[in-house]
Amino acid sequence: MLKIAIDRGGTFTDIYAVYKNRVIVKKILSESPFYEDSNTQAIKEVFDELGEEFDLSKIEWIRLGTTVGTNALLEGKGADVTFVVTKGFGDLLEIRDQRREDLFALNIKKPKPLYKKVIEIDERVMPGGRVEKELEKEIEFDENVAVLFLHSYEYPEHEKKIKAKSISRSHEVYPIINAVYRGDTTVIDAYLTPVIKEYVAKIKKNLGENIYFMKSDGGLCGADEFRGANSILSGPAGGVVALKTIYKDKALIGFDMGGTSTDVSRFDGEIELKYFDKIAGHYISYPMVDIHTVAAGGGSRLFYKDGMFLVGPESSGSNPGPLCYGRDGYLSITDANAVTGRIDVENFPKIFGKSGKEPLDIEASKREFEEIAKKVGKSIEEVAEAFLDVANENMANAIKEITVKKGFNPSEHVLCSFGGAGAQHAVGVARKLGIKEIFIHAQSGILSAYGIANADITKSETIVVEKEIEEVDFEKLFEGADERKVFLKYKNTNTAIEVEYKKDFLEEFKAKYKRMFGFLLDSEIIVESIKKVYVKKSESIKRARIKSAKMKPFKQKEIFLNGKWQKADVYKDIFAGNVIKGPALILQNTSTILLDEGSIAEINEYGDITIKLKDIKETALLKEAKLSLYANRLKFIATKMGDILKKTAMSANIKEREDFSCAIFDKEGNLITNAPHIPVHLGSMSAVVKSIIKKHEIKEATYISNAPYEGGSHLPDITVVTPYFKDGELIFWVASRGHHADIGGVVPGSMPPFSKTLQEEGAVIESFEIVEDGEFKEEKIRDILKSAGARKIEENISDIKAQIAANMAGIEELKRLDIKEMLWFFEEIKKISAGKVEKFFENLKEVSATEYLDNGAIIKFRAYRDEKIVFDFRGSSPELFGNQNLPFSVLRSAVMYSIRVMLNEDIPLNEGILENIEIKVDENSILNPSKEAAVVGGNVTTSQRIVDVIFKAFEVVAASQGCMNNVIFGNENFGYYETIGGGAGAGDGFDGAGGVHTHMTNTKITDVEVIERRYPVMIKEFSIRKNSGGDGKYRGGDGLKRVYKFLEDVEVNLLTERRVFAPYGLKGGSEGKKGENLLLRNGKIYNLTGKNSFKAQKGDELIIKTPGGGGYLTKNSK
Repeated sequence: MLKIAIDRGGTFTDIYAVYKNRVIVKKILSESPFYEDSNTQAIKEVFDELGEEFDLSKIEWIRLGTTVGTNALLEGKGADVTFVVTKGFGDLLEIRDQRREDLFALNIKKPKPLYKKVIEIDERVMPGGRVEKELEKEIEFDENVAVLFLHSYEYPEHEKKIKAKSISRSHEVYPIINAVYRGDTTVIDAYLTPVIKEYVAKIKKNLGENIYFMKSDGGLCGADEFRGANSILSGPAGGVVALKTIYKDKALIGFDMGGTSTDVSRFDGEIELKYFDKIAGHYISYPMVDIHTVAAGGGSRLFYKDGMFLVGPESSGSNPGPLCYGRDGYLSITDANAVTGRIDVENFPKIFGKSGKEPLDIEASKREFEEIAKKVGKSIEEVAEAFLDVANENMANAIKEITVKKGFNPSEHVLCSFGGAGAQHAVGVARKLGIKEIFIHAQSGILSAYGIANADITKSETIVVEKEIEEVDFEKLFEGADERKVFLKYKNTNTAIEVEYKKDFLEEFKAKYKRMFGFLLDSEIIVESIKKVYVKKSESIKRARIKSAKMKPFKQKEIFLNGKWQKADVYKDIFAGNVIKGPALILQNTSTILLDEGSIAEINEYGDITIKLKDIKETALLKEAKLSLYANRLKFIATKMGDILKKTAMSANIKEREDFSCAIFDKEGNLITNAPHIPVHLGSMSAVVKSIIKKHEIKEATYISNAPYEGGSHLPDITVVTPYFKDGELIFWVASRGHHADIGGVVPGSMPPFSKTLQEEGAVIESFEIVEDGEFKEEKIRDILKSAGARKIEENISDIKAQIAANMAGIEELKRLDIKEMLWFFEEIKKISAGKVEKFFENLKEVSATEYLDNGAIIKFRAYRDEKIVFDFRGSSPELFGNQNLPFSVLRSAVMYSIRVMLNEDIPLNEGILENIEIKVDENSILNPSKEAAVVGGNVTTSQRIVDVIFKAFEVVAASQGCMNNVIFGNENFGYYETIGGGAGAGDGFDGAGGVHTHMTNTKITDVEVIERRYPVMIKEFSIRKNSGGDGKYRGGDGLKRVYKFLEDVEVNLLTERRVFAPYGLKGGSEGKKGENLLLRNGKIYNLTGKNSFKAQKGDELIIKTPGGGGYLTKNSK
């Protein structure tokens, strides 16, 4: 019987078929005017090759992987969806976690919701399945519906009462604790399932019933079980399954490089899954193969910008394609491969040019490279090779995401290359990672289809547990399952790790945790959930052998490799038992394999090629390529620091809200680069490092500080700083800053609205060595915290240790870089940034603006040219007898952020931005207060108004909400803090975004289901405050409304702005609405004003309405 596996991609459909001992491989276009369906056409071509009539009865099975669902999502071609949700949460999937994607964007772009209509249902369930508002009757809809009722993962009865023509219920799609993630996934399922079902029906009509589909998790399912949520990675999952057939005793990295992107994955005995991803801007939380995608493919465009060589993310596509396609396309990776001789033009099909019958046009590629070569003083080939090096670096960084960030060393893996462009870059990428062995499967051009042929039929079920291990009856939960997985985490953390349920599963969890984070926590272990998998194993597919014969090159050609032209042998037909030494090209039907001078390729009996790499002396990189490489490397390292901090911290502030930042500094303490975290932190941390340098005799230790007069922002923000020495010389610093939930002081949460002195706000930690000679000074930090009345000292200690772990991880990664080149980059990026700022302000004429805080304090601003560019805040109010004073370090941070936004250049936030800027400010003023001044409100309110006043003066954009809307509540048992987004200001050519954080902050808001499980509060409503944005030709963004009902007596503290003075409009645009803080008690509403501290009683409701953004231009202006 015939067995057929098909991978239908966006461009090509690949076929791997087995009949008796014969293997048939095909690659055809997915769309063609000559046939209706590529799957049916593929099978017809298989029968033609066998010399037989098309006969479905001769087929044992057909297995399909498809990108139909993914393409519908990316192209916006899904079905109409009605979103049915708990009353008060109709805007939840538009607000999501309130963060903006691009930290420095003024025109904040949010993904368009996939649903057409929202219906709110008056029902409510609380954690534990407690029904607050019963849904009495079933409700029927004659439409396609996605249902999200809060806490339905635990109590699904209300969702079951919703009936519809086509329905996706969140507890059935994927029962996890997170309303936003579960809701988005459910809407995606509803959006795609009708498209999938229509596609499946068409396939079944043409090809019969015996069809299986590849799911995102690498298993197969029957046609009736294939739907939207499990289809997203149906196509690429096959490639990961194929790694299973290749695996022997060494971990593998899958490297699938195509025309527009590269997918990388890892295999070490079992398919690694992930349970969260973001596709086309939409969250999906569902089991899927752990593939990381980077926008680097053969069609990725090449740019010379700001002294750097950049690759992507834009792609030239297949039409017009790269320049060498002869269709007036764009300079791309393929052009670089062509001009360096890595493509054998003579043997490339003549399908290019406007006639579609011409060869590749290398001269077009050369002309464009020549323009860049003239600018940098190098040859065309040197420039092209440098671009290829940057592309290889980008792909190597993608591999680090699935190895280094999980505690694995990429050099201990075999790189398995597949996809049309992978074999050309495999050697270069492997050398970046220290990998010594590359494997190229004989079917590498259609490896996903081969993997689909070898996949098992599976069905899985996930059950939320959230109990300590001793409380769980595993045998009962796993009854009948073939595979048993447990998701474990430490209590009060969020990072659940998947382990197989077996005798030593706890030890496996601890080993995985320690490998990822470098330490274990002294805390109870919680079973978050379990997954049971039912498996029907597939037979192994026999492989066809190739002939043995001596191979000879059919020609030689010149290739530009490692800085020089080299003669390379070119091979076409391959035979078993041969060894090929580089430099060489091996031409295959669907790809070209490039071997450099240190490569040796061996061909086995099946036609697989193993490449062993010897060390070679590599040519020094061009300056323009090095800049790009080090910018990416350092950003990756800072981001990894943040990942470790988030996953190992205990407090909700760090692990849930992500109120932290990580950065890298030169030996003088100048900021060099950062992860895209919180702007209010990033620009001010260098002041802490410089303060420590000035105060201490620096040694190999880790320092801690939160004092505002040492560069801190406010007391809850603790900064941990670590220097790195080599051979006794200080080389660089790393630092992490995290907002601690409570640091002592007069109120829980350490953010009193009416503090008058710094001591009222909590513990002041003047810098000292928190780790010295390898010893953590726990007793000293405990004493400091205790003396200030800190309420959650264990959590503080745990979070400080997490910050130390993040710093150490950063240093370990930085140590692997070339120190000399890294220090060169430190200086170069500052110089480039300073030059950009100087150019931006070269024609500056004096501008000025004034803003008023709600308490009447004045912020004055002028910008003008003197010897430097002057940002002059003199004349602002004197120091306040209150807490909205702004430490000078935070003022500096706001200035740095504002300039970076106005520059609109893709450079890291770094000290060079302020090199030619002089900030003038009065001593003992609101913007440069004395040592004893209260500052907790300045960091979270005044900082935003600094940005507003600068943008007002330069007429950049209308005012944002101008606030972070700080809400703190707690009692003797707990403390909780969050900030709430609002409206962004409109600007030239764009409306302001609604329901987002702007400017100096970008923290997440805790998901409603998570906050209700952890704290005695009910979120009654979380919605967009309609029509609160200012009117104009371009409208300001709307604010948010969040309603809390307290389930215990608590103390509440509010620190908010823009409750008196509205966010300004610009150039005739209207103001945004002011914010409001209200208390509902016993049916009566009270205005709480912008700052308040009060005792809330059980049953009280707190209503926060955040400001809208200002409008831009008069409504009818042209």
